[in-house]
Amino acid sequence: MTPKSNSHTIWNDMVSVLSPRTAVLFVSSLVIPAAAFMLYPFLTIYFTHELHDTAAEAGLLLSIRFLSSAVFGFLGSWSSGRWGLLRTYYISSLLTAAAIGLLAFQHQVLAIILLLLVMGAAGSTVMSMIRGLSNIGVPMEHRGTALNVIHWLTNVGMAVAMPFSALLLHGGHSRIPFYVAASSYAVMVPVVALFFGKNPPAGAGKPDAPEKGKTGGLRGILRQDIAFTYLMGSFILWALVEMQFESNVPLDLSYHLPHGTALYGILGGIDMVIVFVLQLVVSHWLSHTKSPWYGYAGFVMLGGLIVGGLWQTVIGWTVSIILLSVGEVFSISQIMNLMGILPKEGQQGSYFAIFGMAQGLATFLAYSLGGIAYQWLHPDLLFSLCLPVAVLSAILYRNARVRTYATAPKSESSAV
Repeated sequence: MTPKSNSHTIWNDMVSVLSPRTAVLFVSSLVIPAAAFMLYPFLTIYFTHELHDTAAEAGLLLSIRFLSSAVFGFLGSWSSGRWGLLRTYYISSLLTAAAIGLLAFQHQVLAIILLLLVMGAAGSTVMSMIRGLSNIGVPMEHRGTALNVIHWLTNVGMAVAMPFSALLLHGGHSRIPFYVAASSYAVMVPVVALFFGKNPPAGAGKPDAPEKGKTGGLRGILRQDIAFTYLMGSFILWALVEMQFESNVPLDLSYHLPHGTALYGILGGIDMVIVFVLQLVVSHWLSHTKSPWYGYAGFVMLGGLIVGGLWQTVIGWTVSIILLSVGEVFSISQIMNLMGILPKEGQQGSYFAIFGMAQGLATFLAYSLGGIAYQWLHPDLLFSLCLPVAVLSAILYRNARVRTYATAPKSESSAV
């Protein structure tokens, strides 16, 4: 396939999912992560420099948000089951905006903990509802494309937000990022309402309704939809490995290499360029190829952090991050394509709320257990574990894929 025809086909895929409603969801998936990352990565600096907490205290406080997302993310499922995707989106967005705004003026530990709990549960629900709304707004065959676009835009927003906040908003040393983040969450509510307020698509404004004879909620879905359970297991392990790039890789570089912090910035730029350039092209290509082996290879490449961990050189870590970035693109595209298929009609909010909970759990474990493993075990062992964990993630994904296509025609399922 020539680059020209490939570009034309990608454009056709984009047109197939683009409408005024999906466009505003795409804008939200860019604006909201950008708002969050103007603030969240700098909270440790804010807690230590402005509130004068210790580094350990700041780390524990920051982990509360991730833990809240994992533990209380079921509230998104419960809320969508009662009020539907749209109302849950509105409520969670406004709660997040209020919590961020109040956090800027808090100095008491208990108040900060309570607000971080709200930010974790409500903030993850916002993105869960955006994914759920996109999944009911496009035809079944194009849902994976829409979710991959949202994932790509989320990464764009996060990458742009951090230097913007650090250079222009005095992130970590100013209240300005709090105001910008809170305003962004709040402003997107009337924007989304403008496009969804009248005659929302079926399921957007209605409570989740499980299929006859089946139960909804976290336990009901995980018990009855085994393919989805396997996929969530795969996704948690995937995120555990991928999040090492944000948690323990910069720490290791700063300890073992001269100018390691600067090198991490360069490697972060390499990762950003690879993901931005490849994500949409690869997700389109994988959605049109029947062989899943490219995705499986991506999972294995995700474990490439073992190279840098064992070969502590600039070249070793460069190879490692390239493997991680390419593997991330190929593997997450496969995960998102399957996420476009698995949610049952009438249960989009519940499925994507569970997806958000899995993401929060993996992030919490990556930061907490990863740090403990790095300190108590040898760093080489921590990074060596990335490869078998990535392989296990691939195995769980394969089980999810096989079960998903078990009832598909032979021509579609033979590739698994």
